[in-house]
Amino acid sequence: MKLTLKKYIPLFAFFLILTSCKTKQSIVSLEEMSSTSLKEITKQYNATSKLDFNTLHIKGNTSYSLFNITLDIRIKKDEIILVSCRAPFVGTVIKAYITPEYVSYYNKLESEYFEGNYEMLSEFLGTELDFQKVQNLLLGRTIDGLDKDKLVHTIENNLYKLSSNQKRLSKAYYFEPLNFNLVKQYVEQKYEDRSAFVEYSNYQTSNNTKLPYVIFISSLNGKDKNEFKVEYKTIDFDTDITFPYEIPPDYKQIKID
Repeated sequence: MKLTLKKYIPLFAFFLILTSCKTKQSIVSLEEMSSTSLKEITKQYNATSKLDFNTLHIKGNTSYSLFNITLDIRIKKDEIILVSCRAPFVGTVIKAYITPEYVSYYNKLESEYFEGNYEMLSEFLGTELDFQKVQNLLLGRTIDGLDKDKLVHTIENNLYKLSSNQKRLSKAYYFEPLNFNLVKQYVEQKYEDRSAFVEYSNYQTSNNTKLPYVIFISSLNGKDKNEFKVEYKTIDFDTDITFPYEIPPDYKQIKID
């Protein structure tokens, strides 16, 4: 079955939106930036980007068409991501459950569900995904560890840029020079004609963990382009949360041929 845009719509709940506000930063001189090595940037980013939590309970919102959508995102670190989308006067319309082994979601509006691997989610976002990469994208971390690729260090628009350009895959990460927050990242799969661009802002620190409250994700898969806008309102650390998920009976299963 050929995937249509309608099949991708339920996946919007995983991703975040860029608003007009930008992350404020103090000025670091170009001379100081030029003297900072790739090793030091990597060291500083790794030291300031640790995820110190067992569970997160995130509440936020986004919009789709004429609807304002409320999001409830629950994360058990490295194990489960549960996303619920609620529309006014309708209640929960989409619910998704992600583990390292599989992805599942159901769409109440279409009375259908999907269960399978990360293929559909990867096509939607425009880059190969697994659980760790999805968790990183949601929490403002680089999609891959900085030690995975041979990276080149440059300065672009007063940001540190770490990039790799391989035959099949290109990556670029941009960091603020003062606090080493990840500002944006870009991944391109050249042969598959797929790419993903993610931009982060409004970082806040709680429980010794810095997280962005605003993110914009734009993906391109061939000629299909998707952009999603979401803003986190509250993030609670290590509360007593559950992860209820059950596909309603008589829903039609979505299959990828």
